[in-house]
Amino acid sequence: MITLYKYTHPSRAETVVWALQELGLDYEVKEIDGKKGEQRSPEFLAINPFGKIPAITHNGKNFTESLAIIEYLNELHSDKPLTPNREDDDFAEKNYKLRQVISFGLIEIESYLWILTKIKVLENYENWPEGVDSNCLASIQNALPIACDWLDGQEYIAGDSFTLADIYYHHLFSWLKMLGIKLPEQVKTYLKKLSARENFPSK
Repeated sequence: MITLYKYTHPSRAETVVWALQELGLDYEVKEIDGKKGEQRSPEFLAINPFGKIPAITHNGKNFTESLAIIEYLNELHSDKPLTPNREDDDFAEKNYKLRQVISFGLIEIESYLWILTKIKVLENYENWPEGVDSNCLASIQNALPIACDWLDGQEYIAGDSFTLADIYYHHLFSWLKMLGIKLPEQVKTYLKKLSARENFPSK
């Protein structure tokens, strides 16, 4: 049995929930109340010394970092359905595209999203120099057209098959929406298509 540790509120853990459901893996959820500081309890720090969510335990071992977790979960499935088919002649190219799209999101979008969130949502905890938020927003807006271009002429963000990248980009685009950043129509359409999937986590 896989045990998923997630916050009582939405977080990166929702990407792991979605992957588990897409893969049809048995799991249980243990909720961590961040407002009570439960992520800093000795019990949870024994699972993730950084005190971050999500984390999973499986076969007596602990796994952390959401993207690494969903890749691990995909490897547990005999068909590895959330990554390109290794038997395809163009596997190397498809796998490169998947890694490229995820790497771009991590570096060019999520890094700035996290700083922007700290400024807008967690402003009582840290003081940031004036102008950091506008610089982050400008960086995100420069990156968005590239991500949007990947949605033109193909079904999903990294190609014609649903992959780990789609789970990740649903998280990124939803994060942008939460911060009030205007999304292009093609992104809105993409999000609706993803949220209509049978295994999309219920809210």
